[in-house]
Amino acid sequence: MAIKSSTFGRVELNGSDADKFLQIMNERKSNPRASAALKRGREILKRVTEGQSIEFKHNA
Repeated sequence: MAIKSSTFGRVELNGSDADKFLQIMNERKSNPRASAALKRGREILKRVTEGQSIEFKHNA
């Protein structure tokens, strides 16, 4: 797969590589841990935007 990137992080996929990437993104199942992290993040964002407090637990 041809990927073009720069110091600033831009990535471009062209032609068949772009088609393959879109196919993979549409067909693969999401990672359960990533989905759970996204859900937690959205809950935190909602609380913060509503002016509620949040508490983080430290895992040693």
